[in-house]
Amino acid sequence: MKKRKIKNRKLSRVFIIGSLFILLGIILISLKFFSNCYLDKQEDKAIQEFLDYKPDTTVIVEESSSTSEESQNTNFTYDYIAVLEIPKISLKRGLFSINDKNNNVDKNVEILQNSDMPNVTNGTLALAGHSGNSRIAYFHRLYKLKENDQVFIYYQNEKYIYQVSKIERQDKDGTINFTKTKDTTELILTTCDQQNKGKQIVVVAKLVDKIPY
Repeated sequence: MKKRKIKNRKLSRVFIIGSLFILLGIILISLKFFSNCYLDKQEDKAIQEFLDYKPDTTVIVEESSSTSEESQNTNFTYDYIAVLEIPKISLKRGLFSINDKNNNVDKNVEILQNSDMPNVTNGTLALAGHSGNSRIAYFHRLYKLKENDQVFIYYQNEKYIYQVSKIERQDKDGTINFTKTKDTTELILTTCDQQNKGKQIVVVAKLVDKIPY
């Protein structure tokens, strides 16, 4: 009888400890979920502020270009310089300048070095993003794009409209191989290919129009 009581006590302790671990796990998952929701809302708000911002051209203020740029940046929580939108996969992300610490594939969609912004005639803008299941896997549905799908870049109060012209799977070796089309302004999107390890998806799009927004 004594041995049975001891055994029951041990089972009770195991049950209590197990329940506490399960409860702790639920709390941590919930905190992560609500934290992600909060970040999503903050980023959506910053993107909308960027798109809504219009420089006041009716007032001329004499000041250095650096001061002017700093005052403009204070309007945006995340200091975005552009916004990427891919309607086909319901993606809209703010982009940081190349030298910004947040212009990092582990934090955001990254503008790759030596890229040209959309206003550079016959230039090439290259963007990289993670795929997978994490919150930062912003390009996880990039594989769904097809030829003629549209991609938008909002930059300096202009909406640049690109049309997908080519989709390739290339070896993932730290480089992107593509042939620059003459007299064409292009956009390149790249991410890891989740179906083919060691490969990357490379989407090439050509600028077809631009309109004020």
